[in-house]
Amino acid sequence: MKIKFVNHSSFIVEHNGVSIIADPWLEGKVFNNGWDLISKSKFSYNDFKDINYIWFSHEHPDHFYPPNLKQIPAEYKKNITILFQNTIDGRVANYCRKSGFKEVIEMHKGKQYELGNDFSVMCEYFGEGDSWIAYKGGGLTILNTNDCGVRNLPQAEYIKNVVGKVDVLLTQFSYAYWAGNKDEVALRRKIADEKLEAMKFQCDFFKPTVTIPIASFVYFCHEENFYLNDSVNTAEKTYHYLKNNTTTEPVVLYNGDEYSFPQAWDSAKAIAQYKSDFNNIELNPDNLVKNNQIPLENLYNQAKAFTTNLINTNNFIVKGLLKPTAIHLMDYNQTFVLSLKSGLKKQEINYNSCDVSLSSESLLFCLKFPYGLDTTQINGRLQKPKAGNYTNFYNVFRIDQQKSRGQDMTLGYLFGVLIRKILIKLNLYKV
Repeated sequence: MKIKFVNHSSFIVEHNGVSIIADPWLEGKVFNNGWDLISKSKFSYNDFKDINYIWFSHEHPDHFYPPNLKQIPAEYKKNITILFQNTIDGRVANYCRKSGFKEVIEMHKGKQYELGNDFSVMCEYFGEGDSWIAYKGGGLTILNTNDCGVRNLPQAEYIKNVVGKVDVLLTQFSYAYWAGNKDEVALRRKIADEKLEAMKFQCDFFKPTVTIPIASFVYFCHEENFYLNDSVNTAEKTYHYLKNNTTTEPVVLYNGDEYSFPQAWDSAKAIAQYKSDFNNIELNPDNLVKNNQIPLENLYNQAKAFTTNLINTNNFIVKGLLKPTAIHLMDYNQTFVLSLKSGLKKQEINYNSCDVSLSSESLLFCLKFPYGLDTTQINGRLQKPKAGNYTNFYNVFRIDQQKSRGQDMTLGYLFGVLIRKILIKLNLYKV
Protein backbone atom coordinates (compact mmCIF):
# COMPACT_ATOMS: atom_id res chain seq x y z
CA MET A 1 0.00 0.00 0.00
CA LYS A 2 1.24 3.46 -0.93
CA ILE A 3 0.50 6.57 1.14
CA LYS A 4 0.37 10.00 -0.51
CA PHE A 5 0.17 12.85 1.98
CA VAL A 6 -2.26 15.64 1.03
CA ASN A 7 -2.49 18.02 4.02
CA HIS A 8 -3.36 18.08 7.73
CA SER A 9 -5.51 14.91 8.20
CA SER A 10 -5.79 14.13 4.51
CA PHE A 11 -3.85 11.42 2.73
CA ILE A 12 -4.43 8.92 -0.05
CA VAL A 13 -3.94 5.17 0.29
CA GLU A 14 -3.43 3.33 -3.01
CA HIS A 15 -3.39 -0.43 -3.51
CA ASN A 16 -3.93 -2.60 -6.57
CA GLY A 17 -5.25 0.26 -8.67
CA VAL A 18 -7.74 1.55 -6.07
CA SER A 19 -7.32 4.89 -4.28
CA ILE A 20 -9.08 6.28 -1.20
CA ILE A 21 -8.57 9.79 0.15
CA ALA A 22 -9.27 10.69 3.78
CA ASP A 23 -10.67 14.01 5.00
CA PRO A 24 -9.90 16.25 1.99
CA TRP A 25 -9.74 19.77 3.45
CA LEU A 26 -7.59 21.45 0.83
CA GLU A 27 -7.98 25.16 1.46
CA GLY A 28 -9.98 27.81 3.29
CA LYS A 29 -10.37 28.94 6.88
CA VAL A 30 -12.58 26.80 9.12
CA PHE A 31 -14.19 26.86 12.56
CA ASN A 32 -15.62 30.36 12.17
CA ASN A 33 -12.37 31.78 10.77
CA GLY A 34 -10.38 30.27 13.63
CA TRP A 35 -8.06 27.81 11.82
CA ASP A 36 -6.04 27.76 8.64
CA LEU A 37 -3.59 25.29 7.10
CA ILE A 38 0.10 25.85 7.83
CA SER A 39 1.14 24.78 4.32
CA LYS A 40 -0.59 25.05 0.96
CA SER A 41 -2.00 21.89 -0.58
CA LYS A 42 -0.44 20.55 -3.77
CA PHE A 43 -3.36 18.22 -4.41
CA SER A 44 -5.92 19.99 -6.63
CA TYR A 45 -9.61 19.48 -7.39
CA ASN A 46 -8.66 18.05 -10.79
CA ASP A 47 -6.65 15.37 -9.02
CA PHE A 48 -9.93 13.82 -7.85
CA LYS A 49 -10.06 12.21 -11.29
CA ASP A 50 -7.81 9.49 -9.88
CA ILE A 51 -9.80 8.96 -6.66
CA ASN A 52 -12.25 6.06 -6.21
CA TYR A 53 -13.31 6.63 -2.60
CA ILE A 54 -13.52 9.49 -0.11
CA TRP A 55 -13.66 8.68 3.61
CA PHE A 56 -14.64 11.27 6.19
CA SER A 57 -13.64 10.64 9.80
CA HIS A 58 -16.23 13.04 11.23
CA GLU A 59 -18.23 16.16 10.51
CA HIS A 60 -15.79 18.82 11.68
CA PRO A 61 -14.89 21.17 8.80
CA ASP A 62 -11.16 20.35 8.86
CA HIS A 63 -12.25 16.85 7.80
CA PHE A 64 -15.61 17.27 6.07
CA TYR A 65 -15.66 20.67 4.35
CA PRO A 66 -18.55 21.21 1.90
CA PRO A 67 -17.05 24.36 0.26
CA ASN A 68 -14.15 22.20 -0.97
CA LEU A 69 -16.38 19.28 -1.95
CA LYS A 70 -18.49 21.58 -4.12
CA GLN A 71 -15.42 22.36 -6.22
CA ILE A 72 -14.79 18.75 -7.24
CA PRO A 73 -15.72 18.58 -10.94
CA ALA A 74 -19.04 16.83 -11.52
CA GLU A 75 -17.54 14.32 -13.94
CA TYR A 76 -15.16 13.11 -11.23
CA LYS A 77 -17.83 12.98 -8.52
CA LYS A 78 -19.76 10.46 -10.61
CA ASN A 79 -16.93 7.97 -10.16
CA ILE A 80 -16.35 8.50 -6.43
CA THR A 81 -17.99 6.52 -3.61
CA ILE A 82 -18.32 8.17 -0.21
CA LEU A 83 -17.54 6.18 2.95
CA PHE A 84 -18.78 7.44 6.32
CA GLN A 85 -19.64 5.97 9.70
CA ASN A 86 -23.27 5.07 10.25
CA THR A 87 -24.81 7.86 12.36
CA ILE A 88 -28.20 8.50 13.96
CA ASP A 89 -28.86 11.72 12.06
CA GLY A 90 -27.42 10.60 8.70
CA ARG A 91 -26.63 14.24 7.93
CA VAL A 92 -23.27 13.79 6.22
CA ALA A 93 -24.46 10.77 4.22
CA ASN A 94 -27.58 12.60 3.05
CA TYR A 95 -25.58 15.66 2.05
CA CYS A 96 -23.25 13.54 -0.06
CA ARG A 97 -26.15 11.69 -1.71
CA LYS A 98 -27.47 15.04 -2.93
CA SER A 99 -24.05 16.21 -4.12
CA GLY A 100 -23.62 14.06 -7.22
CA PHE A 101 -21.32 11.34 -5.91
CA LYS A 102 -21.56 7.84 -7.32
CA GLU A 103 -22.65 6.16 -4.07
CA VAL A 104 -22.68 6.63 -0.32
CA ILE A 105 -21.85 3.71 1.97
CA GLU A 106 -22.64 4.09 5.65
CA MET A 107 -20.12 1.92 7.45
CA HIS A 108 -21.31 -0.33 10.28
CA LYS A 109 -19.42 -1.50 13.32
CA GLY A 110 -17.39 -4.67 12.89
CA LYS A 111 -17.77 -4.87 9.11
CA GLN A 112 -14.96 -5.04 6.55
CA TYR A 113 -15.66 -3.24 3.27
CA GLU A 114 -13.91 -4.54 0.18
CA LEU A 115 -12.59 -1.72 -2.02
CA GLY A 116 -10.76 -3.89 -4.51
CA ASN A 117 -8.57 -6.94 -4.94
CA ASP A 118 -6.89 -7.63 -1.57
CA PHE A 119 -7.87 -4.17 -0.29
CA SER A 120 -10.41 -3.56 2.47
CA VAL A 121 -11.26 -1.01 5.16
CA MET A 122 -13.02 -1.03 8.52
CA CYS A 123 -14.34 2.10 10.22
CA GLU A 124 -15.98 2.49 13.62
CA TYR A 125 -17.42 5.31 15.70
CA PHE A 126 -15.23 6.29 18.63
CA GLY A 127 -16.93 9.11 20.55
CA GLU A 128 -18.05 12.74 20.19
CA GLY A 129 -18.66 12.08 16.50
CA ASP A 130 -15.11 10.86 15.74
CA SER A 131 -14.19 7.57 14.06
CA TRP A 132 -11.09 5.57 13.18
CA ILE A 133 -10.30 3.57 10.05
CA ALA A 134 -8.06 0.56 9.34
CA TYR A 135 -6.81 -0.26 5.83
CA LYS A 136 -5.76 -3.82 4.98
CA GLY A 137 -3.92 -4.93 1.86
CA GLY A 138 -0.81 -6.80 0.80
CA GLY A 139 -0.55 -8.39 4.25
CA LEU A 140 -0.24 -4.95 5.89
CA THR A 141 -2.49 -2.88 8.15
CA ILE A 142 -2.60 0.92 8.32
CA LEU A 143 -4.50 2.35 11.30
CA ASN A 144 -5.65 5.97 11.27
CA THR A 145 -6.87 7.05 14.70
CA ASN A 146 -7.05 10.67 13.52
CA ASP A 147 -8.74 12.82 16.21
CA CYS A 148 -9.83 9.83 18.30
CA GLY A 149 -8.26 10.35 21.71
CA VAL A 150 -7.23 6.72 22.20
CA ARG A 151 -5.56 7.06 25.58
CA ASN A 152 -6.65 4.20 27.83
CA LEU A 153 -6.41 0.42 27.75
CA PRO A 154 -10.10 -0.47 27.17
CA GLN A 155 -10.23 1.79 24.11
CA ALA A 156 -6.95 0.52 22.69
CA GLU A 157 -7.64 -3.14 23.46
CA TYR A 158 -10.97 -3.02 21.65
CA ILE A 159 -9.42 -1.56 18.51
CA LYS A 160 -6.53 -4.03 18.56
CA ASN A 161 -8.90 -6.96 18.95
CA VAL A 162 -10.82 -6.05 15.80
CA VAL A 163 -7.89 -4.70 13.74
CA GLY A 164 -5.03 -6.99 14.69
CA LYS A 165 -1.37 -6.16 14.13
CA VAL A 166 -0.71 -2.55 13.08
CA ASP A 167 2.16 -1.81 10.70
CA VAL A 168 1.61 1.92 10.18
CA LEU A 169 -0.13 4.28 12.62
CA LEU A 170 -1.37 7.76 11.73
CA THR A 171 -2.49 9.93 14.62
CA GLN A 172 -2.95 13.48 15.92
CA PHE A 173 0.08 15.09 17.57
CA SER A 174 -0.85 18.51 18.96
CA TYR A 175 -3.70 20.35 20.63
CA ALA A 176 -6.31 21.88 18.37
CA TYR A 177 -8.73 23.69 20.69
CA TRP A 178 -8.78 26.33 23.44
CA ALA A 179 -5.78 25.58 25.63
CA GLY A 180 -5.82 28.23 28.32
CA ASN A 181 -6.12 31.98 28.57
CA LYS A 182 -3.49 34.27 27.08
CA ASP A 183 -1.36 34.26 30.23
CA GLU A 184 -1.56 30.48 30.80
CA VAL A 185 1.51 29.41 28.82
CA ALA A 186 2.38 26.68 31.33
CA LEU A 187 -1.06 25.12 30.87
CA ARG A 188 -0.62 25.04 27.10
CA ARG A 189 2.77 23.40 27.43
CA LYS A 190 1.24 20.79 29.72
CA ILE A 191 -1.58 20.11 27.25
CA ALA A 192 0.92 19.85 24.38
CA ASP A 193 3.00 17.37 26.39
CA GLU A 194 -0.11 15.31 27.14
CA LYS A 195 -0.76 15.04 23.39
CA LEU A 196 2.71 13.58 22.90
CA GLU A 197 2.15 11.21 25.80
CA ALA A 198 -1.08 10.05 24.13
CA MET A 199 0.90 9.35 20.94
CA LYS A 200 3.42 7.39 22.98
CA PHE A 201 0.62 5.36 24.57
CA GLN A 202 -0.73 4.43 21.13
CA CYS A 203 2.75 3.60 19.84
CA ASP A 204 3.59 1.49 22.89
CA PHE A 205 0.28 -0.36 22.73
CA PHE A 206 -0.21 -0.93 18.99
CA LYS A 207 3.55 -1.31 18.38
CA PRO A 208 3.48 0.04 14.80
CA THR A 209 6.72 -0.22 12.87
CA VAL A 210 6.09 3.30 11.51
CA THR A 211 4.12 6.24 12.91
CA ILE A 212 3.08 9.18 10.74
CA PRO A 213 2.00 12.33 12.63
CA ILE A 214 -1.12 13.93 11.15
CA ALA A 215 -4.17 16.03 12.04
CA SER A 216 -2.30 18.97 13.57
CA PHE A 217 -0.83 20.84 10.59
CA VAL A 218 -2.93 23.92 11.31
CA TYR A 219 -2.51 27.23 13.07
CA PHE A 220 -4.86 29.52 14.97
CA CYS A 221 -5.37 32.30 12.44
CA HIS A 222 -7.58 34.88 14.18
CA GLU A 223 -6.45 37.93 16.16
CA GLU A 224 -8.36 36.52 19.15
CA ASN A 225 -6.66 33.11 19.18
CA PHE A 226 -3.24 33.60 17.57
CA TYR A 227 -1.58 33.41 21.00
CA LEU A 228 -2.53 29.70 21.17
CA ASN A 229 0.22 28.94 18.64
CA ASP A 230 2.92 29.62 21.21
CA SER A 231 3.08 26.07 22.59
CA VAL A 232 1.84 23.75 19.82
CA ASN A 233 3.81 20.61 19.05
CA THR A 234 5.73 21.13 15.84
CA ALA A 235 6.62 18.41 13.35
CA GLU A 236 10.24 18.67 14.52
CA LYS A 237 9.41 18.35 18.24
CA THR A 238 7.07 15.44 17.55
CA TYR A 239 9.62 13.61 15.42
CA HIS A 240 12.33 13.79 18.08
CA TYR A 241 9.90 12.87 20.87
CA LEU A 242 8.85 9.69 19.06
CA LYS A 243 12.43 8.90 18.12
CA ASN A 244 13.65 9.23 21.71
CA ASN A 245 10.70 7.80 23.62
CA THR A 246 9.25 4.96 21.52
CA THR A 247 10.39 2.02 19.41
CA THR A 248 8.37 3.16 16.39
CA GLU A 249 10.02 4.88 13.42
CA PRO A 250 8.54 8.38 12.96
CA VAL A 251 7.92 9.40 9.36
CA VAL A 252 7.08 13.06 8.72
CA LEU A 253 5.46 13.66 5.34
CA TYR A 254 5.02 17.02 3.64
CA ASN A 255 2.22 17.83 1.23
CA GLY A 256 2.68 15.76 -1.93
CA ASP A 257 5.13 13.26 -0.41
CA GLU A 258 4.64 9.56 -1.22
CA TYR A 259 5.61 6.76 1.12
CA SER A 260 5.52 2.97 0.74
CA PHE A 261 6.04 0.79 3.80
CA PRO A 262 8.68 -0.24 4.84
CA GLN A 263 10.95 2.07 2.83
CA ALA A 264 13.61 4.10 4.64
CA TRP A 265 12.55 7.74 4.99
CA ASP A 266 14.45 10.91 5.80
CA SER A 267 12.02 13.29 7.55
CA ALA A 268 14.49 16.20 7.66
CA LYS A 269 13.25 17.83 4.45
CA ALA A 270 9.58 17.76 5.47
CA ILE A 271 10.43 19.07 8.95
CA ALA A 272 12.39 21.97 7.44
CA GLN A 273 9.50 22.82 5.10
CA TYR A 274 6.96 22.90 7.93
CA LYS A 275 9.33 25.00 10.04
CA SER A 276 9.74 27.52 7.24
CA ASP A 277 5.98 27.71 6.63
CA PHE A 278 5.25 28.20 10.33
CA ASN A 279 7.92 30.88 10.69
CA ASN A 280 6.42 32.79 7.78
CA ILE A 281 3.06 32.76 9.58
CA GLU A 282 4.61 34.08 12.81
CA LEU A 283 6.39 36.85 10.92
CA ASN A 284 3.15 38.11 9.34
CA PRO A 285 0.61 38.65 12.15
CA ASP A 286 -1.01 41.43 10.11
CA ASN A 287 -2.56 38.70 7.96
CA LEU A 288 -4.70 37.46 10.84
CA VAL A 289 -8.48 37.47 10.58
CA LYS A 290 -10.06 40.46 12.34
CA ASN A 291 -13.19 40.44 14.47
CA ASN A 292 -16.50 41.51 12.95
CA GLN A 293 -18.46 43.35 15.65
CA ILE A 294 -22.15 42.43 15.72
CA PRO A 295 -24.77 45.09 16.60
CA LEU A 296 -26.22 44.47 20.05
CA GLU A 297 -29.75 44.52 18.68
CA ASN A 298 -28.90 41.52 16.51
CA LEU A 299 -27.59 39.66 19.55
CA TYR A 300 -30.70 40.47 21.59
CA ASN A 301 -32.98 39.18 18.83
CA GLN A 302 -30.98 36.00 18.27
CA ALA A 303 -30.81 35.35 22.02
CA LYS A 304 -34.59 35.68 22.25
CA ALA A 305 -35.07 33.15 19.46
CA PHE A 306 -32.50 30.83 21.07
CA THR A 307 -34.02 30.88 24.56
CA THR A 308 -37.57 30.56 23.23
CA ASN A 309 -36.53 27.42 21.37
CA LEU A 310 -34.91 25.99 24.51
CA ILE A 311 -38.08 26.63 26.50
CA ASN A 312 -40.35 25.07 23.89
CA THR A 313 -38.29 21.96 23.13
CA ASN A 314 -37.06 20.72 26.52
CA ASN A 315 -38.61 19.16 29.61
CA PHE A 316 -38.83 20.95 32.95
CA ILE A 317 -35.88 19.08 34.42
CA VAL A 318 -33.53 20.18 31.62
CA LYS A 319 -34.76 23.76 31.89
CA GLY A 320 -34.40 23.66 35.67
CA LEU A 321 -30.75 22.67 35.38
CA LEU A 322 -29.85 25.66 33.22
CA LYS A 323 -28.49 28.56 35.25
CA PRO A 324 -28.13 32.12 33.92
CA THR A 325 -24.67 32.67 32.51
CA ALA A 326 -22.59 35.84 32.82
CA ILE A 327 -20.90 36.87 29.57
CA HIS A 328 -18.24 39.48 28.87
CA LEU A 329 -18.20 40.74 25.27
CA MET A 330 -14.57 41.59 24.64
CA ASP A 331 -15.18 43.80 21.61
CA TYR A 332 -17.70 45.94 23.54
CA ASN A 333 -15.95 45.57 26.92
CA GLN A 334 -19.42 45.19 28.44
CA THR A 335 -21.04 42.43 30.48
CA PHE A 336 -24.35 40.63 29.99
CA VAL A 337 -26.45 37.84 31.46
CA LEU A 338 -28.09 35.18 29.26
CA SER A 339 -31.04 33.41 30.87
CA LEU A 340 -34.16 31.52 29.85
CA LYS A 341 -36.27 34.08 31.64
CA SER A 342 -34.89 37.29 30.12
CA GLY A 343 -32.81 36.36 27.09
CA LEU A 344 -29.67 38.49 26.80
CA LYS A 345 -29.58 41.54 29.07
CA LYS A 346 -26.81 44.02 29.79
CA GLN A 347 -25.76 43.89 33.44
CA GLU A 348 -22.79 45.34 35.32
CA ILE A 349 -20.61 42.42 36.47
CA ASN A 350 -16.96 42.29 37.43
CA TYR A 351 -14.97 40.76 34.57
CA ASN A 352 -13.41 38.08 36.75
CA SER A 353 -16.86 36.90 37.84
CA CYS A 354 -18.06 36.32 34.27
CA ASP A 355 -18.36 32.72 33.04
CA VAL A 356 -16.82 33.50 29.67
CA SER A 357 -15.34 36.32 27.64
CA LEU A 358 -15.73 36.24 23.88
CA SER A 359 -16.50 38.51 20.95
CA SER A 360 -20.00 39.43 19.81
CA GLU A 361 -19.30 37.52 16.59
CA SER A 362 -18.56 34.31 18.51
CA LEU A 363 -21.59 34.72 20.78
CA LEU A 364 -23.83 35.16 17.74
CA PHE A 365 -22.34 31.99 16.25
CA CYS A 366 -23.18 30.07 19.45
CA LEU A 367 -26.73 31.43 19.48
CA LYS A 368 -27.32 30.79 15.80
CA PHE A 369 -25.93 27.30 15.19
CA PRO A 370 -26.25 24.08 17.25
CA TYR A 371 -22.55 23.43 16.61
CA GLY A 372 -21.61 26.96 17.68
CA LEU A 373 -20.39 25.92 21.13
CA ASP A 374 -18.25 23.13 19.69
CA THR A 375 -16.79 25.49 17.09
CA THR A 376 -15.95 28.17 19.65
CA GLN A 377 -14.23 25.71 21.98
CA ILE A 378 -12.19 24.33 19.09
CA ASN A 379 -11.23 27.65 17.53
CA GLY A 380 -10.24 28.97 20.95
CA ARG A 381 -11.80 32.38 20.41
CA LEU A 382 -12.71 32.81 24.08
CA GLN A 383 -11.25 33.45 27.52
CA LYS A 384 -12.36 31.98 30.84
CA PRO A 385 -12.28 34.53 33.68
CA LYS A 386 -10.75 33.16 36.89
CA ALA A 387 -13.73 33.50 39.24
CA GLY A 388 -16.42 32.57 36.73
CA ASN A 389 -18.03 29.19 36.08
CA TYR A 390 -17.64 28.21 32.44
CA THR A 391 -19.94 25.23 33.01
CA ASN A 392 -22.90 27.63 33.19
CA PHE A 393 -22.16 28.87 29.67
CA TYR A 394 -21.36 25.38 28.39
CA ASN A 395 -24.60 23.85 29.68
CA VAL A 396 -26.80 26.43 27.99
CA PHE A 397 -25.42 25.61 24.55
CA ARG A 398 -24.64 21.92 25.04
CA ILE A 399 -28.28 20.87 24.72
CA ASP A 400 -28.72 21.89 21.08
CA GLN A 401 -25.26 20.57 20.25
CA GLN A 402 -26.17 17.11 21.54
CA LYS A 403 -29.54 17.15 19.80
CA SER A 404 -27.82 17.97 16.52
CA ARG A 405 -25.94 14.68 16.96
CA GLY A 406 -29.16 12.78 17.53
CA GLN A 407 -28.92 12.69 21.34
CA ASP A 408 -32.02 14.03 23.13
CA MET A 409 -31.74 15.19 26.73
CA THR A 410 -33.89 12.39 28.15
CA LEU A 411 -34.00 11.53 31.84
CA GLY A 412 -31.98 8.40 31.09
CA TYR A 413 -29.27 10.43 29.37
CA LEU A 414 -29.09 12.95 32.23
CA PHE A 415 -28.89 10.14 34.78
CA GLY A 416 -26.04 8.56 32.82
CA VAL A 417 -24.15 11.87 32.78
CA LEU A 418 -24.58 12.19 36.54
CA ILE A 419 -23.33 8.66 37.21
CA ARG A 420 -20.32 9.18 34.94
CA LYS A 421 -19.36 12.39 36.77
CA ILE A 422 -19.52 10.56 40.09
CA LEU A 423 -17.35 7.72 38.77
CA ILE A 424 -14.81 10.21 37.39
CA LYS A 425 -14.56 11.92 40.77
CA LEU A 426 -14.06 8.53 42.42
CA ASN A 427 -11.35 7.75 39.84
CA LEU A 428 -13.36 4.75 38.66
CA TYR A 429 -13.88 6.03 35.12
CA LYS A 430 -11.11 7.18 32.80
CA VAL A 431 -11.93 9.95 30.32
